[in-house]
Formats: sequence, structure tokens, C-alpha cells
Amino acid sequence: MLNVGTATTVGVVTSARKDIAEVKLKRPVCAEIGATVAISRRIGSRWRLIGVGVIKD
Repeated sequence: MLNVGTATTVGVVTSARKDIAEVKLKRPVCAEIGATVAISRRIGSRWRLIGVGVIKD
């Protein structure tokens, strides 16, 4: 799950390199380049924050 500002969406990682991951979103969100993204994963019955990122072009 990805949180960008107040928008929440689910995505699948399509490509992962050293410090860059490309994610295909199930529902697109509107965000500016440079916006911070919170990355969460379901562990048990709860969503847990596993990382943060920045939107790049």
C-alpha cells in the first residue's frame, strides 16, 4: 500500500534496482514530483510502515 499525501492506493513492484523501484498502481493518484510516499505492507492483520520514498520522473 502506498500513501501519497491523503491518497491511498495499492501497487505491485514491476522493477527494482539499487535505489529505485517502479510500481504499477491499481488506482492512479495525483502527486507532484518530489512528493514523499509512505510504503506499507500487511503483516498479520495490520498494515505496517516498511519504508518511505520520493516520487521521481
